[in-house]
Amino acid sequence: MTLDPAKLIVCLTAKQECLTLLRALGLQQRLLIEAGEMTNLLQLLAEKQRTILRLQEVERELDPFRNDDPDRRAWPSQASRLECAALAERCERLLADVLDCEKTCEEELRRRRDETARELTAVNTAGAVHGAYVTESHGTSSMLDLSADY
Repeated sequence: MTLDPAKLIVCLTAKQECLTLLRALGLQQRLLIEAGEMTNLLQLLAEKQRTILRLQEVERELDPFRNDDPDRRAWPSQASRLECAALAERCERLLADVLDCEKTCEEELRRRRDETARELTAVNTAGAVHGAYVTESHGTSSMLDLSADY
């Protein structure tokens, strides 16, 4: 059984649209991470998740074509076959861009997490030192000697 090449082109076009949007969202994500805008980042990630879900739907629609022999498809023209091949190639490049951006964002988030952990450790250490100093100084000043040697 051969599948309709027009359906394949529709699916690949939808995949390209999803990947293009994911790439744009990834670039915004990187800017939000760099700016430390976590509230806006969470909103963007929600939008990104919806796009990923749509992409998964498109991938399921593409599943029947994965085992279909392209040479056996009834292409309406050589131009439509070339268009389909170009779409598939663009999708592969977009996916590589999206994955590269994801890796960069993950590394930046990890770096920021580690930086925040170091800062918290420094604050906790300073607080402990201050607390020890305050306790020690309060301890000696509360020992007022009221005995008089007259």
